[in-house]
Amino acid sequence: MPTKWSAMVGLAAGCLLGGAIMGHEPPTAPAALAPAPAQAAHNNVRRAIEWKRFEYTCEGGAKVTVSQSGTIAKVQYQGHEYLMKQTQSADGNRYSDGKVVWWGKGNGGFLQEDTPNWDGTMIVKDCKLDKPMNAETAVVTGTVSYLQRIALPPEAAIEMQLLELPQADAREVAKVVAEEKITLGNRQVPVAFEVKFDPAKIDAKRAYALMARILVGKEVRFTSDPGYPVLTAGNPSHVEMILKQVASVKTP
Repeated sequence: MPTKWSAMVGLAAGCLLGGAIMGHEPPTAPAALAPAPAQAAHNNVRRAIEWKRFEYTCEGGAKVTVSQSGTIAKVQYQGHEYLMKQTQSADGNRYSDGKVVWWGKGNGGFLQEDTPNWDGTMIVKDCKLDKPMNAETAVVTGTVSYLQRIALPPEAAIEMQLLELPQADAREVAKVVAEEKITLGNRQVPVAFEVKFDPAKIDAKRAYALMARILVGKEVRFTSDPGYPVLTAGNPSHVEMILKQVASVKTP
């Protein structure tokens, strides 16, 4: 027979169980996850290289195709394709793969074995564009100055000549490729200049020099003799010229 104490324990347990059941709430459903932001589409497609194509007819009717893109050129000749990089030259149209060189000069060009002295065997020469381009010009730039503290009058002029120098083993005289004349006015040295020339007149195998002299009337006051090497054989197209003072010399 249950005792009074056991009855009280049973009653308390019942109350606790009822309270736990009545106070229990069903778990709240988790909030729906926000959709992940869409990733920006990336354009991973590389832009196609744009090539400029030039067709040449060479000696004996041979055909050469040159495709240029920036500093790269593809040269096709008799079933061969040469992939070349631009190298230093007078007019920026010399390309080489280390074995063969393409020289593009104005509306012409030639293909040659590449050697340190630029005297490699000619592969094909006398190439002319099938569709000639408009006449192009190149330029030699720089400044003319001298060291003496002497002011020049406004009528003073700077005469400049780009010369093709004679070969050592030939009886030649220097040939004028281009020339320019600058009147000083109210300027003093250093004076900036640019001498424009036709790149088709530049032969990579020849030497060139830039000459300058300052005249007052017909009197030569300063000169750059013997001149500054430019353009070919690794020489620059920009020069800072320091002229020498000369004794009074009158030009004819």
